[in-house]
Amino acid sequence: MIYSEIIMVKTTSGIWRICSLLVALACAVPVSLYAQERDFTTWASAGFKYKVKPAFTLSGNLEWRTKDNLDKTDRWGLDVGGTYTVCPFLKVGAGYEVHYRNRGGAGWKFRHRYRFDGTLSTRVQRLKVSLRERFQHTLERSDDELYWRSRIKLAYDIPQCKIEPYASVEMYNGLNRGERFDVQRMRYRGGVTLPLSSDWEADIFYCRQWESKARKDIVGVACTYTF
Repeated sequence: MIYSEIIMVKTTSGIWRICSLLVALACAVPVSLYAQERDFTTWASAGFKYKVKPAFTLSGNLEWRTKDNLDKTDRWGLDVGGTYTVCPFLKVGAGYEVHYRNRGGAGWKFRHRYRFDGTLSTRVQRLKVSLRERFQHTLERSDDELYWRSRIKLAYDIPQCKIEPYASVEMYNGLNRGERFDVQRMRYRGGVTLPLSSDWEADIFYCRQWESKARKDIVGVACTYTF
């Protein structure tokens, strides 16, 4: 009985820590964004992870996004990639994406993207901390994009519970000519991961995206099958 009460107190404490972090991240959004164009959207995806070797994992993902306050489909996306565990605290990865985008009056257009990244991770008691650095190049007929993305993520391993809450902040630095590595986009994200079965896992999240001309509030779900 006493042990159960201790677990409950620790679990409640862990949830409050994550909630406090999410509030802090939300308050960190620049005040100027409230005067920007605002859109409410959804992201939904289903994918897989296949462990080829203990250190090497292949992955694939199909994604659907909406825009204009859920009124229209924004894009369909297909993503394939792989990660390699160099050592317990370092992973490197690469991937390719193709997007079929709704460009309004210009119709539906394809664009392509490739990326390279490295992720450092550690654990402080029950708190998981990771830092991911990613280079991405998006190719489109008239407008290529070059970004250096930096993301820090915190996740809390609740004792005796399979649900894992997390929060992350990601910064997009522009690498195109004239952008001078300035911040072009910010993403503030919080959510939970939970097992659906022995093979399936779901990630349910809310993401606030800031850009100089627009803001997005995103609710999403991502399901992954591991084998």
